[in-house]
Amino acid sequence: MTGIMKAFKIFVAVLVATFAFSFNAQAQKEKKGSMEEVTFSVDIHCESCKTKCEANLPYIKGVKDFKVDMDANTIWFKFDGSKVTKQKLSSELAKLGYPGTEVKPETAQKK
Repeated sequence: MTGIMKAFKIFVAVLVATFAFSFNAQAQKEKKGSMEEVTFSVDIHCESCKTKCEANLPYIKGVKDFKVDMDANTIWFKFDGSKVTKQKLSSELAKLGYPGTEVKPETAQKK
């Protein structure tokens, strides 16, 4: 009887581990698939503007990374598209006092 119970416990442990790994792999696939990037052209002209953005932008739900480029007057975002939209990011920038327009990436290289 103890041999059967031991085998049953091992079977259950293997079954649970299999499900745990498969769910984790699926979650990582979904997470990678929903990452998006966008760049906005904004009027950032001083360190104070940059500091204000850097202090507030990390708290927008779904934002994974961003870069404020004062030289190019742009803010680049990497975000989870399942949690936040480009429109929401634009709205949040406007709330901070930096309304912007989306900069489309160049599709063709200049020769």
